[in-house]
Order: sequence, then structure tokens, then C-alpha cells
Amino acid sequence: MKVLLDKISNREDLSADEAERAFCAMVQGELDAAQIAALLIGLRTKGEHTTEVIGAARALRNSCAPFERPHYDTADSCGTGGDGAHTINVSTATAVVAAEMGVRMVKHGNRSVSSQCGSADVLEALGVRIDAANDTSRRCLDEAGICFLYAPQNHPGLRFAGPVRQALGVRTVMNLLGPLVNPARPSVQIMGVYDPALLEPVAKVLGALGCRSAMVVHGSGLDEVAVHGPTQAVWYRDGALQRLTFSPTDAGLKRFCLTEIRGGGARENAVVLRRIFEGQGTDAQNAVVAMNAGALAMVAGLAADIREGTDLAMDALTGGGCAARLEHFARLSHAV
Repeated sequence: MKVLLDKISNREDLSADEAERAFCAMVQGELDAAQIAALLIGLRTKGEHTTEVIGAARALRNSCAPFERPHYDTADSCGTGGDGAHTINVSTATAVVAAEMGVRMVKHGNRSVSSQCGSADVLEALGVRIDAANDTSRRCLDEAGICFLYAPQNHPGLRFAGPVRQALGVRTVMNLLGPLVNPARPSVQIMGVYDPALLEPVAKVLGALGCRSAMVVHGSGLDEVAVHGPTQAVWYRDGALQRLTFSPTDAGLKRFCLTEIRGGGARENAVVLRRIFEGQGTDAQNAVVAMNAGALAMVAGLAADIREGTDLAMDALTGGGCAARLEHFARLSHAV
């Protein structure tokens, strides 16, 4: 480990294999707190290279709890967090709507870290058992088209880094890794990032990790597709990267104010999401969920562009099936 830390301190990038070794040691409990801090802060100070993120993600993927991958394609919708906007749980709502559109969703997430309410918090408030065994989650996926994999349960090795991250109190490569280490290894993914400078590097990482089609987005300050301004995106597909920019008007929507999609705690956000799924959301709430689900529809091959994808998502929202799908998912998650 000393050799790798020396290399980082000399501002030399680690290869993917070297980074994988370092993070394997971390999740196996072989590093003390000082070494973990040196690794995370050293990478942050130097600037994390794509190879280092790939290696770290491989280490976490290889050490996670097993999840039997299905023969069909699966997808995830998630964000890094850290944008400070405290919106409703858009990526979680997107997952339910996408499932209603026919995309098999494996949502990987955690409780709140930087926001008021994480995906695990709101799903729990909606009646979903967030710590269901992975074989139960697989049944949810097969029968309801959606499941949830709770990050702490599936990545027990992250407990070694938790106290160090909390003590450091700054963003590190760990903030990027959560959306990259879904145990189901989905072939399709839409991922939001808090900084547009991360769009291309993260898209490259998703491609290197085996995604067939992945879009990384940053929407006017948000780690999701925006309805209050333009969204920048990098789409990885067929081994190539494509840069995109789209606005609410491109999706057939009007522009809304960011304040119109602000959220609160788990109970408040659960009420909002349930209203959206029942067709009673506000225009702004419906728009942001539909546009994010529309982007995922593009990535999954269901739509040719953001307009068609958003229209499909709006049809799913108004069709009445989203609420029933959520209830089916919640019921299955409690099955023994």
C-alpha cells in the first residue's frame, strides 16, 4: 500500500489494477483509518483519473453481495447527490415510471447522505422493505419489474470507509462510486452528476464497467435532467460517446422554476410521489419525472429522442398503472 500512496503523493495516476488493489484492501478491512484518509484525500488532491474510478468500482463490485443477474436487460436511474438542491426523489420516481413503461429497474441506493431524503428513505416511507434479501429482490424484479438493492447491505466493506468519510467532511471518489457499483450490474443506466466536468469521465467509466448504453446528465446545477433550464448529457452507446444538450421545450414541456420541485423529508416526499403515481402531481412534478423517465427511455431504446421518451412517460403517469406497480412491488418486498 505504501508504494501506491507514494505514487499518488507524487501526483502519478494509478492504473485500474493498482486502484482495484488499493480499494480491495480497504473493503477487506486491511487499511487503517490513516491509510484510508491518505488514499481518498490523495486522489482528491491529485484529481481522480478515469482508470482509478474504474479500478475502485471493480473492487466494490467484486466484493459485494451476490445478485443473480437475469437473462433480460436491467436498468438503474441514480445520481451522485451533492447538488444541494433538495428536490423531490426524482430518480426513485423515474424508476417506478420506467418500470411501468416496460424497463426492468434495479434501483441501487442508500439513505440520505447529502439530501433531506435518500432513495431508501422515501421507498421505506412508501411501504417498500428496503433490506429485503436479494432473492426476494430478484422476485420483485421478475414479477413487478422493479426492485431495490440497499447499498449498506450489499456492500458491507464500505463500513470501513464510513467513519473516515464522515470525519473528512469533503467530497471524495466515494461520492461517485455509489451509482457505479450496483450489484445487479445493469446494462442500461442513467446517472446524474453534481459537476458537468464529470460527464465524459463517468460515461467512459460506465462503458468500461460493461454498460451497453449509459447516459450521464447534469441539469443546470442538478444531478438529474432539469425542467428549469438546459441539461447537458454524454451518452455512451456502441462504444462511442455522444454529447447532447436538451431543454424542457425539446421535450414538449414548458420551463418551470426550481422551487416547484423542491422536496422535504421522507414522509413529505412519499406523499408527493404517491400523488404523482396516482396522476395528481403538479405540472412541474409530473414534468421533471416524465422528462427523466423519457431520457431513460432513450437510453433503453424505447424512444428515438427526448420528446418521444417524455410523451411515453407522461402516458405511463396518466395511465394509472404506476401506483398499482408500486403497491405490487411493496407487497412482494415483504414476502418471505
